[in-house]
Amino acid sequence: MSQLHNTIERSFRRPARSARAAVDMRDRHGGRRMSAGITIAAAVLVLAQLLHLVSFASAFPAGRDPWPAWAALGGILAAGVVCRLITPVMPGWVYLALFTALAVPVGLDVVATWGLLHLGVTPTAAPAAATVLMPVTTLRGRRIPIAVASSIGGVIALLSLAQLPGAGAHVVEGLAIAVWAVLPVVVSAVAVVGFRRLVGRELDLSLVQSTVATPRSAVGMRASEELARLDFDAESLLEDVGSGRLPIPLPADSALRAGQLAAKLRVRLIEGRTDTWLRHAVTESAYLSRRVTVDDPDGVAGLLSPTQRDGLLLALWLLAGERRPRHSSAVAVVVRVRTDALDHDDSVAVLAIEIEVSGVARRHLDPAMWDALGNVGGHEVVSGSESILIELVCPVDPNAPAVASAPRRPNEGKMNA
Repeated sequence: MSQLHNTIERSFRRPARSARAAVDMRDRHGGRRMSAGITIAAAVLVLAQLLHLVSFASAFPAGRDPWPAWAALGGILAAGVVCRLITPVMPGWVYLALFTALAVPVGLDVVATWGLLHLGVTPTAAPAAATVLMPVTTLRGRRIPIAVASSIGGVIALLSLAQLPGAGAHVVEGLAIAVWAVLPVVVSAVAVVGFRRLVGRELDLSLVQSTVATPRSAVGMRASEELARLDFDAESLLEDVGSGRLPIPLPADSALRAGQLAAKLRVRLIEGRTDTWLRHAVTESAYLSRRVTVDDPDGVAGLLSPTQRDGLLLALWLLAGERRPRHSSAVAVVVRVRTDALDHDDSVAVLAIEIEVSGVARRHLDPAMWDALGNVGGHEVVSGSESILIELVCPVDPNAPAVASAPRRPNEGKMNA
């Protein structure tokens, strides 16, 4: 049964409704504002290129007209806005068509400005076409917009270098325009990636924070989803028997199905005795589950008060979320919870919690982690070069009632390291 339980823990995925909620929150709380800000920044950069063109438009010789390129770019932008208004979620082929259409203003602009770099005339519609890809990084990922912008910037750079004999020092202006075409898209992509990572971590923490308010032994999202499936399967089987669709005794396949349901229910009943909030919080978190291991065979972590739970969860979050260089080993955290035999009576007990952290040095830890541990209990630290052992002594009330509500996270605390 323990092997089946470990298999279930490793294969856990956040329920679909929770995943959808996380995505909706990411889109509604801050995501749209970032998208709007990037769009405004792109519009300002496009306008700057247009003003740049106006400043040297008189230098174009007869027969060279840069305005068709801008007209083509304006048509593409208008088509993109209309498609976006019609359907908020545009299919991939629409984006592919818009990306391909950008070759028109880029080509017209390159033809209109070719051989004029010695006069200070540089492409304007081409870098503007690359700049309009900035909002796309918030909608369709970052790789394709960066690749398209890099292609446009590469074309501008090659054409500028090809005019080196006649343009002289003006080649620097052409290369600067090539960088202009690529850099804003790269910056916006980096900002979007960082924003999504930050929001994803905070949403995950908010979702698992609900475990702080659970009773001493309770089921989490993983168990509740499994119990719902088991309940549905059991009801379906009983309904088939009651309606006469299945004879008594049961056929071999139905009997096997009933036996499997009974085994899974027994596993859930047995593990429910020691499956505490701490195990739920670690298992159900997309971040903690990869780095944190809980060793609590007696399920005594449920004795911690709401304040202690909140502090321990925040400390584990800060430990597991420590960013490490790529060449370094990953951070691994092992939490061992035991009942200390000392200072134990009917009203007060002491929990001994050991947090073993490997893959990170003490000097790299977030100071807020020590503040969080201060709300759990007194602690001592044994430091190594790449490992830390934190020993916590936590007074608890063994007769405390079930937790009813989660506390607010404390903002102040003393460092006790």
